Amino acid sequence: MDLRKPSSRSQFTTLTDPEVSELSKLLHVGDAAKFLAVSKRTLQQLTADRSVAQIKFGRNVRYDIADLRRFIESRKIREIGWKGGAL
Repeated sequence: MDLRKPSSRSQFTTLTDPEVSELSKLLHVGDAAKFLAVSKRTLQQLTADRSVAQIKFGRNVRYDIADLRRFIESRKIREIGWKGGAL
């Protein structure tokens, strides 16, 4: 027989909209690969090379969408010019 007094507080708290939107910024490997338009293997290689940051807790790996956006920005070529001579 359980003689403990029931708790007036719920065991689980509800998240507010800003907290949920913050959590949605963390992507699973497959979703992060789709975001970058690369394969999962390519994303794993970029992660191993430390080109893309990961968030790891236990066996779970997530990618922050802000980090993925920075990675994309860092790979953009700003200026394309022809350096060869005239034909």
